Amino acid sequence: MQQYKQLPEVISPQWQCLMQRLKDAGELDALHAIESQCKASDKENNILPCEMGDPLGAHWYTVTSRLIHQYKNRVLLLTTGICFSYCRYCFRRDYTAERDGFITEDELDKVCEYLKNHSEVEEILLSGGDPLTGSDKMLEHIFIRVREVRPEILIRLGTRAVIFAPERFTDSFMQLCKKYRPLWIIPHINHPVEISAKFSPESRAVLSKIVDNGIGIQTQTVLLKGINDSVPILKELFHDLTILGIKPGYLFQGDLAPGTSHFRVFLEKGVILYNELKKELSGLSTPVYAVDLPGGGGKINLAQLNPNLFDVKVSKKDFEYSFVDKDKNTWTYPLEQ
Repeated sequence: MQQYKQLPEVISPQWQCLMQRLKDAGELDALHAIESQCKASDKENNILPCEMGDPLGAHWYTVTSRLIHQYKNRVLLLTTGICFSYCRYCFRRDYTAERDGFITEDELDKVCEYLKNHSEVEEILLSGGDPLTGSDKMLEHIFIRVREVRPEILIRLGTRAVIFAPERFTDSFMQLCKKYRPLWIIPHINHPVEISAKFSPESRAVLSKIVDNGIGIQTQTVLLKGINDSVPILKELFHDLTILGIKPGYLFQGDLAPGTSHFRVFLEKGVILYNELKKELSGLSTPVYAVDLPGGGGKINLAQLNPNLFDVKVSKKDFEYSFVDKDKNTWTYPLEQ
């Protein structure tokens, strides 16, 4: 069996504070949901044959050491491997465990040269790790370099700093985001207590601050077993985000990262849950339920699958969903693990 590097356990002061508040209030279910996301577990040593170090097949689309170009009009820039806290279900766990430095000038040169020569790219997502672990100066340098070669490109910042480190959203950082619009912030939020007025007033205030500053914001959530895999929890989260003026963007099926099977909801159960969830939410409050097909198949909207492109294959060795894309490539995702 292939060996994978262990993801370090790092928990931010804000996350520690949230756990303590929940513990003091006796909110044990919510405490479990928060603790499980960042506290290391022996369950991570259970690595299944279907799991892989690069579950999304990013290596097929890597065009520089930091840049991934999988979709025609957008690219992903891996700015760093550092996070404020490490999510135990992270699909990029091998990358974050191995690479800790912020993008170098030489690496940025290659990124900008690629953008200069690929006019079809209209958006760039800064991710990692968490780009906001870098300073305002470091981020602005990336913004300046990117905009020098592509003045109108849309910048997206993928981050959990809203939840893990709300103090990062200073007035000066807000001004920086406004200065380099078009720019969107894409926070990762999984549970309603992460943004509750009672337990997470700092994070909730940051979300309002982003909205009030006129900065685009859309969230993403990962469906996690025993954490948020219930209609009431997801309904509360997505409705509350909409109340704050934020569009819930994606609800992601768990990826096949090594040692994460205890977080994954069976795909069939996820589809049933999502169909029930849609009955409880307006279209405005309902995210897209999607899976990134293992090995590089890209995102599939699980609510809009053409039945003719979707079937279940059963063999003596495994049970898997089979997806056929427009180019007749077949991609599979295990039915159960």
